[in-house]
Amino acid sequence: MSRTRFSFVILFVVATAVIWWSWSFFTGGAMTVPETSGLRSFVSKRPAVPIVFTSRTEPASFQTMAMNAEGFAYPGAISWTAREGRLRLLDTNGRLFELTWGRTLHDGGTLIDVMSPSVSIDGNRVLFAGRRAAPDAGHWRIYQVNVDGSNLIQLTGGPDDPGCIALPPLRYAADGSRLSDDERRRIDYDDVDPTDLGPNGFAFASSRIPDLGRDHSRRATQIWSWPPGASAPSAQTGNRNNDRWPILLTSDQIMFGMWSRNREAVTEDRSDVRPVSAGGVFATTPTDRWMGVRLMYGGADFSYAIKSIEPVWRPRPLFNGRVVFMTPVPGEEGRLRLAQADWGYIRSSPSSLQPGADLPDTGGAKLLFGPGQNEAGRELSASTPNPCPNGSILFSASEIGASVGGYGLYLVDENWTGPVIPQLVFDDPEFVDAEPVAIYKRGFPVEPTLRPVSASASYTPPSKLLLAGNREYFGPAGYLENLAVPDAIRNPIPWHAPSAEQIDPRKDPLVPPPPNLKAVAFYAAHRDRFDDPKLERVSGGWEKLMAVPLESERALQTWIPADPLMPTVIVGLDVEGKIAKWTGRANDSVGRPGVYYAYAGDHYSGTRVNGYHYCNGCHTGHTFTPADIRERVK
Repeated sequence: MSRTRFSFVILFVVATAVIWWSWSFFTGGAMTVPETSGLRSFVSKRPAVPIVFTSRTEPASFQTMAMNAEGFAYPGAISWTAREGRLRLLDTNGRLFELTWGRTLHDGGTLIDVMSPSVSIDGNRVLFAGRRAAPDAGHWRIYQVNVDGSNLIQLTGGPDDPGCIALPPLRYAADGSRLSDDERRRIDYDDVDPTDLGPNGFAFASSRIPDLGRDHSRRATQIWSWPPGASAPSAQTGNRNNDRWPILLTSDQIMFGMWSRNREAVTEDRSDVRPVSAGGVFATTPTDRWMGVRLMYGGADFSYAIKSIEPVWRPRPLFNGRVVFMTPVPGEEGRLRLAQADWGYIRSSPSSLQPGADLPDTGGAKLLFGPGQNEAGRELSASTPNPCPNGSILFSASEIGASVGGYGLYLVDENWTGPVIPQLVFDDPEFVDAEPVAIYKRGFPVEPTLRPVSASASYTPPSKLLLAGNREYFGPAGYLENLAVPDAIRNPIPWHAPSAEQIDPRKDPLVPPPPNLKAVAFYAAHRDRFDDPKLERVSGGWEKLMAVPLESERALQTWIPADPLMPTVIVGLDVEGKIAKWTGRANDSVGRPGVYYAYAGDHYSGTRVNGYHYCNGCHTGHTFTPADIRERVK
């Protein structure tokens, strides 16, 4: 046989093997772990694609914010835990496989609890958060396993992981002794909610920046990314509360849920912004809402995706180009429902509105609520949605009043314009079955090219910055600009060509930009500290950093301090140096005009060292970015 013919035969054999493996896995074969045959009777519908999900002893997967507890006793307060949790896979033949339970890790440890699985872009791996059994401290770390059950490995929290970037809360052992600073940094944090970034590594939510937030004791989490080859992850956001559930969108951006709980407000005389706990009379109210936001990788551009009156929990893109999320049912304690919203839906921007006010109806964008009954007509509590090929949504649900084990996996059509009834897929009566994720290769219009954005060579970092009170700052800085401060944001959203019924928002915006902005001020929301030799917690302070005049009343271009322990808030000032205030068209049935304040207090901003950042804000509904986030199969 000739060498050419021999090579062709080898290639044919290899290609045939690859095709057979792909076919056999997606039709129920090629697994490296044994089937858990006793679970087959709980399968009500065979899925069209394999599904990975969690089965846990408590409904901890539906908890959103971190628990309210300082927890100075070792190992500290660990949020979102269940007594037992398992990562499972349901294949297209109705077979069930345990991917983590009873399996030994490379160092001999085992996992007792899991949460927040996601599937890699290529459809070959499952990333998830896991907790180890004692004597491990039980904090959450990121793990991954191949979809065939092989190669179960730990991604974060290994011996080379530097852990926290500052000293975390004090920890006292059972004998009353204090844990060392090095040990606290190494173990006292939680990594949850991983998502694959393809060639750029992976992202996740983490409490590696120690902070308990203002006026409560909930451990803050931010979105982090860990590129291949990097010695440590880097923070992408700067929240003092909770950022959770990141997902890479096909538009090359990261979407996640953000707990907007800034405790500062504009004073009644508009002379200042300060914490409401300091006392006084205020023109605005502090925020306390969850919203869907998007982030350019590296933190160069941050904006909202969905700002509804309803909390936006666990947002995920759908094949119809909309976003699905879970949210509470008003007036029904503990009951959840599914909702879909258009990208850019906005009905709320609490930090910049008068107390009790809402935004005008945006017209184009819609919010729909999902089916609340099962096939038997019984009311459901529905949660943890994820997209599924063929225009469907996977989610977890339980009949109202059912036991904890009543939570099962359901499938429903993503088209909610008419009556739709969800179908039960699987329900293990001993566990809370939740967080289902379909296994498929995701399609991107172009391959993800996420890269951190640094200020170019033409932007030379200053040797020092002059802060308020003529203080000099010599620390690291980042560059921020806005070249269109007085321009209108595109609204209503989605926006189309103007017609008799629809105005052109570029000429007659629903929420007009401020007409009186002369400068932009930056406030620092210092994080809590845990390095005092006597005090267990030194609460973070609040200070005005600097005020920067606009160039030609249009552009903001400035360097600002860059310190992950000092996130910032941005405020627009008028000619008198007060927080700018203006009015727009009527926003309710009474016909009262909307009153707005130039205060971007719906979030805390992180500034990257020598990083470039673009802000499109200074008015309500700021920084909207159009995007096609439609989910795709490759």
